[in-house]
Amino acid sequence: MKTDIYYPKIYDIIYRSGYAIGYVGIVLFVFSYLFYDLPVFSAGILIFYLGSLTSGIFLLVWKREIKIFILSCIILGILIGVGDIFLKNPEVLIISIGLVLTGVAGLYGKEAHCFHFIEGWILMWLFPILIFANLLIYGLGLQSNGIIHFIFFVIYAILMLLALSFLIKKTRQPSMQFCQD
Repeated sequence: MKTDIYYPKIYDIIYRSGYAIGYVGIVLFVFSYLFYDLPVFSAGILIFYLGSLTSGIFLLVWKREIKIFILSCIILGILIGVGDIFLKNPEVLIISIGLVLTGVAGLYGKEAHCFHFIEGWILMWLFPILIFANLLIYGLGLQSNGIIHFIFFVIYAILMLLALSFLIKKTRQPSMQFCQD
């Protein structure tokens, strides 16, 4: 899609850096999940939120409503996550992560639609499934079960590898490339 609006290349660089920052957060989250390390878990979530917010702010889309929805989910999720600092309630954290993942699913879905990144399609659908699975596991009180924990670690590790493949493709893509139908 061609447009008469000019965006400097730095805009695209910052947008892509959000994916890189978010990926660092995913890596920290996965390893903290494996080793039950709460401070690294918190750092991973915060870095993931920062990367998601960066990409959400600098997202270029053809419909303003899409950006508003994606950015609203991310910002609302972050604000609810800040509320978790004061409330110390696991349900609040699950809601926060769920909203941010909804926005991030939109970011990956946009890239999948525009540039046919298969990892984007998989991640776009994997995030909502993970949200539902985490809610179900938490609701059933199985979050401390060792087998469930291992299964989720494997899923998160696969997600990390998919996000890495996506990041590599995104960084190799020419700057300011228009959406391909």
